[in-house]
Order: sequence, then structure tokens, then C-alpha cells
Amino acid sequence: MPSRTVRGLLAAAALLCGAAPAHAAIFEPLFMVTKVVGEVRIEKPNGTTDVVRKDHAYPFGSRLIVPTQITEAEAKAAAAEGAQPEDPQIYVRLARDFTFRIGAGSDVRILDETTGDGDEVQELKVFDLAEGTIDTRISAAVKKNGGTLDEKAEKNLNAVIVRTPVAESTRLAERNKIQVAKDPERPGYYNCFFESSGGWMEIHGPQFDLDRLKKATRVQIDGNQEFTSITPESGEFTGTFEKGADNNEKVFFRTRCVAKIWRSHAEVGGRLVVAVMVSYPDGQKKNYAYLEGQTGVDADAGAKTDIGQTEAGGEEAGGEWGETGGGEWGETETDGGEENGGEWSDAGNDTDFGDWSF
Repeated sequence: MPSRTVRGLLAAAALLCGAAPAHAAIFEPLFMVTKVVGEVRIEKPNGTTDVVRKDHAYPFGSRLIVPTQITEAEAKAAAAEGAQPEDPQIYVRLARDFTFRIGAGSDVRILDETTGDGDEVQELKVFDLAEGTIDTRISAAVKKNGGTLDEKAEKNLNAVIVRTPVAESTRLAERNKIQVAKDPERPGYYNCFFESSGGWMEIHGPQFDLDRLKKATRVQIDGNQEFTSITPESGEFTGTFEKGADNNEKVFFRTRCVAKIWRSHAEVGGRLVVAVMVSYPDGQKKNYAYLEGQTGVDADAGAKTDIGQTEAGGEEAGGEWGETGGGEWGETETDGGEENGGEWSDAGNDTDFGDWSF
């Protein structure tokens, strides 16, 4: 190994040649499996498949498939030892302070990505969760310096993303849980839950952002590309919703506050059309729609659209809203009303939506 003097000369020479010192990496080059229960399968980036083994390292870009139950042989082995059989699961470690538990029935791909340019490049690790459950254990993210997050902790906060079909969970600290379930009755429709049990997280989706979800906060987000429903189950938080060319709309979420977003494309020009409805616990409602890049129109101000007719009838495609998105308006709206005390079921009619042509 070169002496300290030689290493210093080499570093000085590198700087004189214009080479910038490399940023310290947060994560290991491979992820490590620290615990595995059940016959968990892995599909590696080169296309090969294998059974995951404890204390083995695997490349990023791999897909993990966790079974829904352990094998009969594993159950018998546990019984022979007098132990209670565990559900299938796998513990993955990205670095010393970054551990994740992937639960039974999960299908997740662990990706290696980057964001930013030049000196602002940030390495990212993304759990692309198609189905199942991920529990986070990220202790490094909350280390503080003088009461504020230091530069390293801030970098750690932004280093991991859990991506679901409806939204991304970011700035994960300490213990959180993200669940994805496919709706058995609606192909391509997902029921997702985001829960902060001992830390916090942020959530970002198409046309909306949810600010920090603190400890003991849980929110359900359902939908697909054409529709999103946001329902808090516990805790309080603030949401920000896009409103075309206007300032964003702020929504304070608490129990029995529901937000819904419909998306379609204009028949002329194909520009994205978005409608947003928010129902508050006290019965108040906020309804507006906008064409991408243009000023939004509040429904209370007399906006005219086919949404109300589709919501009431639930049979037509929604006229100017096109065949996608509008067709689900009535069915999903009615379901939301039943789940939330019936406050939502008449929201569309109350706004006097009529005929809106783009």
C-alpha cells in the first residue's frame, strides 16, 4: 500500500490535472440478503433465475418474487424444531443503515438509478413494487446536526424510492410500510396503502403531491392511469394538486376527507384533461377541471362538462372526455360514496356539471 506521503502526492496530482474527487457512495455495489423465509425466486438482469439464499449478494436490476406461503417441507422442519412457521419474506440490506423487509406475495424489482447532473448527481435505489409489501428500516436518514438535518442525512433521505403503480414514496425515514394489491375485479386497477409507523415519508403521483406523512399516518391511494382516489385512514397531512396554469390547490387531509382525480385526453389536439374533486368531512366540496397548460375552471363558477352526466348515469364514455377515464367515473364515484358515508356520491350533481367541450 502506498505511504501517506505518496497518497497525498497522487491526490494533489489528480487535482492539478482537473480530476474532481469522487463522491462517497451511499450504497454497496450489490444488495445483500440477510434473511429469507420460503422459496424466494430471483430473476437477474442477465436473464438467469435462481433461489435466493441468505448472506448472498445480488446485482441491482434483479427481480424478487416472494411466494404466498412456505413449502410443506419448510412447515414440517419448523414443526420438528418446535417453532412457529413464519410467513415467506426476505430482508434486503443496501447499506449499513438501509434495510428492507419484503413480505409474502411480493413482486419487486430493485433498480439502480441516478438523478441530477455533474456535481449534483445523486445515486438512487428504487424498489419498483408491482405487488406485495415493503417495510423500510432507514435509520441513517434522521441523524441530525445541531437540530437540523446535515448534508449526509439530507442525501440519505433522497436516496431511496418505493415506486408503486399509483404513486412514488420518497424521503423515507425510519419505519414505513408500502403495500400494493391488484384489484381482483378490475384488471389494471390497484389498491395501495402508505403507512408511516415510526418515521415519515412523502408521496408523489400524477398531478398531486402529499407532504410529509408523520408517525401513525396511513393513506389509501387507489386507481390506474385514468383515475386516482386518495383517502386518509389515520393522521393528518397536506396535499398539493395541480391546477393547470394556475397556482396549485392546497388540501388539508384528515379522516373522511377524500380527493379524486380523473384524467382523459381532449378529442381535438389530444391534450390531457384533468378533473379534481375534494370532499371534506363537513360536507364542503371543491371541484375544478383544467386542460393541460391552461387556466383551470372551478365547477362552482358554472363550468360546464359532461362529467356530471357520466357520474350520474355511469354508462356512457363521458362525451368530450373520451373513452378512457370517463367510463369509470360513475362506477368509481358511487363506490367512493359508499365507502365514505355517502358524502361523495352526489358530488358531481351538486356542481351542476353540464356540457364542456375542448
